Amino acid sequence: MIDPDDRYVPGDMPPYRRRFRCGRTADCHLRNRPCPPTAHPVVDAPRAVLAFVLFAATAMGLGHCASADAARRLSLSQAEALAVRVNPSLEGLRQAEVGLRHEAVAVGQLPDPRLSLGAQNVPLDNFSMSQQQMSVVQFGVSQAFPAWGALTARRRKAAFTTRAAIENGYERRAEIVFLLRQAWFAALYAHKAVTAIAREEGLARETLAAARARYRAGRASLADVLRAELAVDALRNRADRFHASGAAARARIAQILARRRPPALATRWPVLPAPGPATATGRVARQPSLLAARDEWRAARAAVGIAKSAYWPAITVKAAYGKDFFPGSPNWLSVGLSFSLPIFPAERQDQRLDAARAHSLEARYRYEDQSLALTRRLRSAVSLHAALKGELARTQRSLLPTARAAFSAALDSYAAGRLGMTAALAAQKRVLKYALLRLSERKDLETVAAEIDWLTTQRSGGYGNGQ
Repeated sequence: MIDPDDRYVPGDMPPYRRRFRCGRTADCHLRNRPCPPTAHPVVDAPRAVLAFVLFAATAMGLGHCASADAARRLSLSQAEALAVRVNPSLEGLRQAEVGLRHEAVAVGQLPDPRLSLGAQNVPLDNFSMSQQQMSVVQFGVSQAFPAWGALTARRRKAAFTTRAAIENGYERRAEIVFLLRQAWFAALYAHKAVTAIAREEGLARETLAAARARYRAGRASLADVLRAELAVDALRNRADRFHASGAAARARIAQILARRRPPALATRWPVLPAPGPATATGRVARQPSLLAARDEWRAARAAVGIAKSAYWPAITVKAAYGKDFFPGSPNWLSVGLSFSLPIFPAERQDQRLDAARAHSLEARYRYEDQSLALTRRLRSAVSLHAALKGELARTQRSLLPTARAAFSAALDSYAAGRLGMTAALAAQKRVLKYALLRLSERKDLETVAAEIDWLTTQRSGGYGNGQ
């Protein structure tokens, strides 16, 4: 007989976990069969503690492995710092900037002096320098001075050209970060799309199981089963396509990071700075590409000054010392100036000045057009960001849950014979459609946020906060 205190009461601990004072299992109690205590030994406390410790250690080890794997994956902020440091195009721009700095120092200097050495009035009969008084060995030096204002204008042009190169470097750096983020979001979208397809494949298999069950019961045709199988295979095709697009995005990331193999990427969406309401109007003036265009305009205006300096004569100062070897003859000193004469400017100086002015106007209009284009592009991106944010919220809150509920109802109706296979498959496709739509909207939202961060890059630094 069962001890009343050892009976199983509904709502109490389940029988397979209940321990009785007699040492027997709940199965023996429920079957009302007596059994020896040795047939069902009770696990003693030390062994239970040991099992718990082993389980906890195993769980901690698995957690440590998972955390170590996550630590090995590259985050977006780490990738941005790495790209800025190792990207070959940025290194090329740095070297170009160094070259322009050195060139700016060189163009503002006077030309090198010229040293001359010669012999004058040498007799050809015996080549004796002491035979005639007119035979002289001469040492001379000359220094050319450019036209008035030419060196100053050249220095200004070189300085503005160097500053434009520096701003272009900042702009290229911000563009590299944007391209990296764009490829990152594309790779992340492909990865999550494959995961979503794998999840929706389970729904497709439920539809297939329902079709097979109805077919075995004689309530559906073989065509329904085949259409359900085709839907499963179509999902695999789409997954293969997303695998390919993800591999292409990871290849772009490897190129930006100057790596031979794509790195392992973190699988969470990064958090980018949200654009403020005054973004479109307050931060365009300090954008590096616009500052570079402004410096190019200033360099073009300095080139106008160089063209104007050509109307002034260039001067060359000369000094020479002559040694006369004829007995009793003195040595000689010669000093002189030479000038260029720009007296026919119509075919040379005027043409160059007009060309320099035209280039200056071209640079000015290019600067103004770029300013308007940046403002327009930034305002469009801010409006698109707001629209995508609302669309993503509606998809997450309403569209996707409703599509899943509709599929569940359609599958139940199909299993009950109240709905056809066409409607069930349509409901299944809508679930995948909105699942991928949510991922696509998230990708587009983050890409537009990255574009806004790029367009509002400031000269003082700050190429995005990353993660």
